[in-house]
Amino acid sequence: AKKLQAKADAEGDLSDTTTTKAADEKYLSDLTATCQQKASAFESRQQLRAEEIEAIEKAVEILSSDAVKGNSEKYLPAFAQKKAAALAQLRAGRNGEPQQRVAEFLRERGESLNSRVLSALAVRVADDPFSKVKKMIKDLIV
Repeated sequence: AKKLQAKADAEGDLSDTTTTKAADEKYLSDLTATCQQKASAFESRQQLRAEEIEAIEKAVEILSSDAVKGNSEKYLPAFAQKKAAALAQLRAGRNGEPQQRVAEFLRERGESLNSRVLSALAVRVADDPFSKVKKMIKDLIV
């Protein structure tokens, strides 16, 4: 009777161990697949970042070239912000046209360069970036 009981216990332990081993092997295979997927996604993002950095370096090189240098004095003073208009966005109830043009430009460049970063930036620019600030100021005033 003791031998039958020991045999039954051993078979139960074997069954439990086999089930646990199968579950562990499944977990290991899932974990390995997830790690490989994340590693490949990381590599593709690294490649994208390297291409974006290369594009930015090229743009800086172009902007600092002699062909473009003289135009900064001619065009940039027109874009200088005056102190009186610094809080103009707080008074505006909607997004301004320049902000929409910038968002459209970034969206187009993001599509043409196939850049997710520029596309995401375009979405953020299209949203009102000062909505939280405006709300906080209104709450302080009221």
